[in-house]
Amino acid sequence: MDERYLEIVKMFDSKFNIGETYSHSELRKFIENEETFVVKNVAAYSYNRWNKGMSVIYPILEWVNRGEYKYLGGNYSYDGVIIHHPQGGIPYKIGIWDNGVYQLYNGHKSFKDWKESLDEGIKTIDLNSKVIFESVDGKIIQKKVLIDKETEEIKFVSEYSVTFFESTLGKILRFKEEGDLFEFGNNKYKISSIS
Repeated sequence: MDERYLEIVKMFDSKFNIGETYSHSELRKFIENEETFVVKNVAAYSYNRWNKGMSVIYPILEWVNRGEYKYLGGNYSYDGVIIHHPQGGIPYKIGIWDNGVYQLYNGHKSFKDWKESLDEGIKTIDLNSKVIFESVDGKIIQKKVLIDKETEEIKFVSEYSVTFFESTLGKILRFKEEGDLFEFGNNKYKISSIS
């Protein structure tokens, strides 16, 4: 890794504990108050939450939930998907980490290559997604919206019932794509729509 990355890791190590979760606002305040950090976007320091407004990535955090990141430290052997969440839009999978090495989908060779493209990625389920899924036998159709139970009240949203992001079903649905199959209870389901 380059010298800037090592300096960033050192700065984070002096303030945060590896394996602990921190709020977005706490991390942002730290980044904004330190001149060392040229990039002031918290997502630019995450493995799994990227956006096209970032200029570079220095992965040391894992986005865990709305406004929460876990500090993993430098050169972590991260495994998991990379999500692009356009402001006000549907989230997309743009790649995957495997043992600390990332690979982007749709032939992109680098973060810069993806960033400069028009490619959004593969539509996926994340917080605030509206999802329609049905049992493979066609007898059950469900419409769900994933919300964060900490900040939202229980309600119906345009015929969609609420499922909490951290619930068993919420965790099963997370990062699924249209057409994916999953089991819940005694049934097997297929994701038919994400919006």
